[in-house]
Amino acid sequence: MSVQTSGMIRLASIDDIPEGQGREFRVGDRFVAIFRHQGQFYAMEDVCPHAGAPLNNGPIYSGTVTCLWHGWRFNLHDGICANLPKAPAVPTYPVTVRGYDVYVTLPPTETREKNNGTGA
Repeated sequence: MSVQTSGMIRLASIDDIPEGQGREFRVGDRFVAIFRHQGQFYAMEDVCPHAGAPLNNGPIYSGTVTCLWHGWRFNLHDGICANLPKAPAVPTYPVTVRGYDVYVTLPPTETREKNNGTGA
C-alpha cells in the first residue's frame, strides 16, 4: 500500500483546526502545520529553521506565528521571518478548502538513491 506524500492531500476537516490555532500533521517524513487565522487556512513546514522547534503550537498574532523556543515570528502567507528578515523562511504550501475538508498541496520530497548510490 502506497501513502501519498505529494500533490493535493486531504489533511483535516475545518472543525479539526480551531480559529486562532494550528495543528500538526505528518505526511510521510514531513511535518506540516495548518493554521486557521481570521477564517483563512494556511500551511507551512512545522519546523522552525532556527532550532527545529515545532511551530503548530505557537501563538498567532497579526498574520504571524511565533516559535515558542526563541520568539522567531513567521508570516503565515509566505513563511518569511518577520523579526529577522534575513533568516531562512519556512516553506509554505497552498491550501484548498472543499466543503468541510482541508487539502494541502505538497511538492515531491527529495528521493534518495538506495543501494550505495547505484539507484538500483
